Amino acid sequence: MVLGFDSDNTVLELVEYAWGGFGAAFGPVMLFCLFWKRMTVWGAVAGITTGGLTVIIWSQFQGGLFDLYELVPGFLLGSLAIVIVSLLGKKPSQEIIDEFAFVEEAEYDETKRVYYRR
Repeated sequence: MVLGFDSDNTVLELVEYAWGGFGAAFGPVMLFCLFWKRMTVWGAVAGITTGGLTVIIWSQFQGGLFDLYELVPGFLLGSLAIVIVSLLGKKPSQEIIDEFAFVEEAEYDETKRVYYRR
């Protein structure tokens, strides 16, 4: 709300900043949780925190490299945080590994609207 009182900001800039923060915080987590079975809950927390903070900090600087849209460094650093924290932590349970295996091997029956193993 404070950003709205700044007369130098346009609606487009505010929306761009909001989507940059949203994308940098949650984008890497959504992709990693779908495609990397090694991601952990602490990796997700680290990715959300790192991505969001990167956008906030990055927007405070100007010129040169800092003219790059905040989403890009936030997404990259958030992804890096997910990988590092997940690899340093405990491996996911066998239940999670089995669920990923099921989804990778499953086929969808459109008539019954169910997934089943081949």
